[in-house]
Amino acid sequence: MENFLKIYFWQIVSILFNFASIFVVTPYLSSNPALYGIYTLVVAAYLFLSYADFGFLSAGMKFASESYAQKDLNQETKILGFTGFIFLVFVLFYALGIFYISFKPELLVKGLINVEERDIASNLLLILSLFTPVFVLQRITQIIFAVRLKDFIFQRIMICSNAIKIIFALVFFSQGNYPIVGYFLFSQICTMICVIVGLYVAKRRLGYDLILFFKGFKFSKDLYRKTKSLAFVSIFLTLCWILYYELDPFVISRLLGAKYLAIYAIGFTLMEYFRSIFGILFSPFTAKFNHFVGLKDFEGLKIFFNKILVIGLPLTVFPVLSISITIKSFIFTWVGPQYIDSVPVAEVLVLSYLFSFISSPTGILVMAYERVKLLYITSALLPIVYWIGVFSTFGVIGLQAFADFKLAAFFVVAVVYLSIAVGILQLSFWPFLWKLISPAIIPIIFIFAMMMLTRSFLPIEKNKINLLIYFLYNGIIIFIAVAIYYFLSTVFRQMVNSIITPIFTKFFKNA
Repeated sequence: MENFLKIYFWQIVSILFNFASIFVVTPYLSSNPALYGIYTLVVAAYLFLSYADFGFLSAGMKFASESYAQKDLNQETKILGFTGFIFLVFVLFYALGIFYISFKPELLVKGLINVEERDIASNLLLILSLFTPVFVLQRITQIIFAVRLKDFIFQRIMICSNAIKIIFALVFFSQGNYPIVGYFLFSQICTMICVIVGLYVAKRRLGYDLILFFKGFKFSKDLYRKTKSLAFVSIFLTLCWILYYELDPFVISRLLGAKYLAIYAIGFTLMEYFRSIFGILFSPFTAKFNHFVGLKDFEGLKIFFNKILVIGLPLTVFPVLSISITIKSFIFTWVGPQYIDSVPVAEVLVLSYLFSFISSPTGILVMAYERVKLLYITSALLPIVYWIGVFSTFGVIGLQAFADFKLAAFFVVAVVYLSIAVGILQLSFWPFLWKLISPAIIPIIFIFAMMMLTRSFLPIEKNKINLLIYFLYNGIIIFIAVAIYYFLSTVFRQMVNSIITPIFTKFFKNA
């Protein structure tokens, strides 16, 4: 529990820095909608790297976690070396493709009407291609710490890197300058230094054998046989997630051009922000779930899973509802009224993460149990529902179709995930669902009523003070809703008390 508390403390700090990034950096980037659309496309291409391992990295993390729980550190290191090698091979192929496109950026972006836009797109893609190997080491370093439930150590290093990026954004974009290429290069260099420091700390503080890791950084037939079944499922899962999460900016760019992509990018940025936050929230449980499976403690896993749902509900549902209802004030105070067309798109895209408290833990559960058929079904549903909906309605509602069917697809899969969780854990569906959501009904009504009554009074002029007021107001409403949930949910109250009581006891003993 102590490691989880440290992880979440530093995750909260990390979230605050992410807020700072939204607060400081994005308004500068979005000041030129056409160039911001290009930048968003390059960032989307960067996010594609998350899938370039084609499932072997996630499979490697599962088996590495089990080996670590069984205290087989040599096997754990070899597994990460092998999966890291596979990841690097795929990433290098991807980097070559990006390198080629950097000389013909019009293949990605429709309507590059002047030399400046073309040069910026070309240079951003070139930098991305050259720094792709850094991403491989970053993912491996994160896994080294995550397997040991020591994520918070690497988080501290990443926070320092992000703080530097935010501070230097003020320098880069001062006095009306827009050096977006230089800033992107600077941010990549910061990430590279961060990874080098992370590996050094892993060796010095955790005693991680980097020599053994790099010796194992090669193909292994034995480890391939061990990981391939789960990895092949993950390949399918990866392709489906790319189709659902990452492909739409490229389709919009080709169909409508960079300016329409910038309109979509505001909501897409918020959606990705929620995705990263909720990834931070649930990612520590991946290793813990695999520890339970490695030790065959399935009853302990069942109890732990239920607690994750209970604590995840208010931390995901409440902020998503709050921001979605007041999205106009957020966008206007953040990037200005020039993005008024982004309001209905962003409102729906944010709601796509309303059911993350179910889908994220259940996805981890299914992976931990290696339920292959279920992984195929849930993975395929997202892009099928999404793209059928988009192609059916794009001619009628245009850009809005990409947002509406993000939400529709996520809702369908959330219902399926809930059914899967009930089946795996052998629970009764309706009693389980009622016990889970009933304590949240009153807090949700409170959020909806307060936001609907007060949103017309929220500031809409673009400046940092108004954006800060917006965040503070939403934070207060969410805090009150969580407090109401605390008194209505016995499980949540017990978990919070079990965390807070030792802290206060230790504090008063030392006082």
